[in-house]
Amino acid sequence: MKTLLINGCSFGKIWNPSQEFVESLGCDSTINISKVATSFQRTCRSTVEWVAQNGNPNLVIIPITFAHRWELSISDKEDNIDGAWFPLQRKELLDSVEQKLSPDVSKDKVSQLIDLYYGVIPTIKTHWDKIFTEIILLSAFLESRKIKHLFFDMCNEFKKRHIQGYKGFSKIKLIEDNRNVIDLFSFCGNRYMWESMTGDKSENFNQHHAPEQYEILEQRLINYINTNI
Repeated sequence: MKTLLINGCSFGKIWNPSQEFVESLGCDSTINISKVATSFQRTCRSTVEWVAQNGNPNLVIIPITFAHRWELSISDKEDNIDGAWFPLQRKELLDSVEQKLSPDVSKDKVSQLIDLYYGVIPTIKTHWDKIFTEIILLSAFLESRKIKHLFFDMCNEFKKRHIQGYKGFSKIKLIEDNRNVIDLFSFCGNRYMWESMTGDKSENFNQHHAPEQYEILEQRLINYINTNI
């Protein structure tokens, strides 16, 4: 059985790949371990854990989630892939995610921690430097296992002008030279699907798109894979 593994946040979770897409990639089945409201930190960790438990999939596709998200191991229950890790981004979501905080963890303290965490980060350079490093490391892990893979930005719309003048970003060259990553600075999955929509549409391109938009995205990904990977 040749498996396509997909991992991301809710933008990945709602993606139900068409059979034509799966077969065109040389796969028989799809396993989607994406999780709502989660970070790229979780994408890295859970992809490695899935491979450790199940062996190599035939192909891994990673729609890269928001760079500012993070996680802590403070959930009230554990599962085989995520252990006790709990997704964090906004304190308002502490009661609305799919799992709850451990009874040993103070919700008030976690709420304060979220405020403090974002309150001490003045620009996007912290989030972007972190996620760029994680992209390099996850790709290197998959490469070391000889696992075919494709990463693409789903929602960040990275632009180089936002990090111009910052030191410590030479690592971008490693991503730009990596054919397993669609150019982060010129392609954004949600933007691409949004632009394919006809008629009236929301001004926010970061939305949960309909299956027909994902089919358009699939064709774009197939073309890239056939040409570059």
